[in-house]
Amino acid sequence: MTTRKLLVGLSLFALAQTGFANTIFFTVDNLGGNAWEYNYTLSHTGAAGDPTLEAFSIFFDLGLYENLSVSGSPADWDSIVFQPDPGLPDDGIFDSFALVVGIDPGEIVAGFSVIFDFLGVGAPGEQFFEFYDPFDFSVIADGITELQAVSVPEPASLSLFAAGLMIIAFGMRRRRVPLQRSQLVI
Repeated sequence: MTTRKLLVGLSLFALAQTGFANTIFFTVDNLGGNAWEYNYTLSHTGAAGDPTLEAFSIFFDLGLYENLSVSGSPADWDSIVFQPDPGLPDDGIFDSFALVVGIDPGEIVAGFSVIFDFLGVGAPGEQFFEFYDPFDFSVIADGITELQAVSVPEPASLSLFAAGLMIIAFGMRRRRVPLQRSQLVI
C-alpha cells in the first residue's frame, strides 16, 4: 500500500469520525480512442458551521493521463489544469477556486469538466482530491472521487409497469368482437 493511499484512508476515517465529509462525484465518457472526459459534481456534505469550500484540486496520475484541458467550469469558478510532468516527476492537476462564493454545507455544484488522453487499460476511474483554503493553501478535506450512480428504475416499478401493460393489452383484446357474416355490408 502506498503512503498516499494510507494517508487518504486515515484522512477519510478521521473525517467520518468528525462528521465533516465532502465528496466529488464523477462520470466519465469516452470521446473516441484514448480521449476521455471527466464531469465532476461537488457535494458539501458537512454540517452547519463547517467552512465554506472555496477551492479544490483533483490529481491526474503521472503515466496514466496526458493532454489535460478544461472543457467546462461554472461561471463563478476559475479553473485551470497543470499537465503531468515526468521531468519532476509530478502528477497533473485540475485546480479550481470560487471567484465569488464557495460551496456552503448542504450545497451541490456541477459543471466541472476535463478532457484528457488516458494511457491506462480500460476506462479511467477514481482520483485523489483535496479541498483547500485559497488564502493559506492549507488542506481542509481530501478523499477519493466517487463514480456518480446512474438512476435505474427499481424492479418493483418495472414490474408494476409491465403489469399495467398486460392489463391494457388484455382489455383491448376483449373489446374486439368478431363481425358476423350477417353484419357485413356489401
